[in-house]
Amino acid sequence: MEAALIIPLVVLIVVGMIKLGTLLCEKVETSSSEHAAYAQELTEGGRLPAEKILRGRWYIK
Repeated sequence: MEAALIIPLVVLIVVGMIKLGTLLCEKVETSSSEHAAYAQELTEGGRLPAEKILRGRWYIK
């Protein structure tokens, strides 16, 4: 009787973790593409040298 309760709960938890992982992965992909576009915009406009972006210092004023 206890297994009838525990096994479905474990399956739900695992499925929930997988779903959360895919949602977070999609969020990171969209966020990184937005940041890449912003960095590209800064370098094309000549407002920021490319080496600062490569070093990750483009957000520091």
